[in-house]
Amino acid sequence: MRSNWLNLSVVWFPTMLHDSTADCRALLIQLARLGDLVQSLPAIEALQAGHQKTSFDVLCAAPLAAVLSGARNIGRVIPWDGAQWRSWADQWADNPRDILRAVQTYLASLGESAYDQLYPLNQHSRSHLLTQLFATDRTRTEHEGHSAVYMRPWAEYLRQIAQDRGDNRVHLADAWCGMSGVKPQGQAPRCSPPAVALPGDLAPIGERPGLWIGLVTGAGEADRCIAPSTWGQWIRAVLSYADEAQVVLVGSGHERETGQAILQSLPTLLQGRVWDATGRTNVGQLMQLLHRCRWVIGADTGPLHLGTLMGCQALGFYFSRARVHETGPYGEGHWVYQHATQAQPESWPIQESVALMCEGRRQPALGWTLWRNRMDHWGTMFEDALGQQADGDSRAAVWRRLTPSLCESVAA
Repeated sequence: MRSNWLNLSVVWFPTMLHDSTADCRALLIQLARLGDLVQSLPAIEALQAGHQKTSFDVLCAAPLAAVLSGARNIGRVIPWDGAQWRSWADQWADNPRDILRAVQTYLASLGESAYDQLYPLNQHSRSHLLTQLFATDRTRTEHEGHSAVYMRPWAEYLRQIAQDRGDNRVHLADAWCGMSGVKPQGQAPRCSPPAVALPGDLAPIGERPGLWIGLVTGAGEADRCIAPSTWGQWIRAVLSYADEAQVVLVGSGHERETGQAILQSLPTLLQGRVWDATGRTNVGQLMQLLHRCRWVIGADTGPLHLGTLMGCQALGFYFSRARVHETGPYGEGHWVYQHATQAQPESWPIQESVALMCEGRRQPALGWTLWRNRMDHWGTMFEDALGQQADGDSRAAVWRRLTPSLCESVAA
């Protein structure tokens, strides 16, 4: 979805009631991609539960604003048009006066844009700049204290984990809770899809009974993409295994060719049970499609996580740099096949994953380990197929080391 000047205005959702009696206003900043925005919701809900007299707004990438349309108790969503701000930055040296006027006009359109509390989840220069932009003088001072106690310890921990590829067991969504100064709620967020119409030929999806499966054809990183030939094998396996199965291909416009390649790899008789929605939906329509599916399957990518928000059970193929314990589907009862190395897999757990999805049978797969998650008072955690937790630094120990003040009332 291409953003434009109109995306810079504040979006108000009719189902979101701004609390005019709130004692203070807070802004959570999340400028990352779709999956990160979805996995920020546990932190948002934990903040709302811990600060019930605070009105929370969220600033996110403009094309993703619809993701929050069904979230509870968010005052407003500020869609941030990164392309427009990059354009202003590029033109600044040649025309600073007009660019400054345009920026000031935009900021004035936000109305009251100073916040009492700020929670930037992205540790990069753009996020730091926006923190200063939306802060009052008092907020800046208080934010420095909050950052020293909560944000910096967690940010340093995550940077170290990313560098060492160590045995981290704290999910990223729960780490964002720690950065925000709250404990996880112990439950996964759920949202309702926006009331949007689907393209006419996609409207029948999910209307009749069956095993409806949303298949995410691509991924944000090239090294996490699964080849169309592999997806074709998987679809043939699941459609042969379950007569009631229907597969919905989802993806952005970049995956249109992938969707066509997957369809062309299938026998003609099976193509009637595959619905190609790649490149044909905006974010709201994608949410509507996933809401109609029972399962969502894919690599570690945004629509996989969006599916869990819509109530799907997720099955992930994690390989390359994707790590189940850090960015697995958030919640309880989701499954992940984790490849044993960071190399591109030579074989895939096709029959094993189909048997798992259709009958609940847990079968080993050469070169892969199988994990399932559950929730507790530290957030979500993944156990292997036998119900055993993985080795490594325990989540409780990490929380006590990084934010001991949050752990006093939590049992070990």
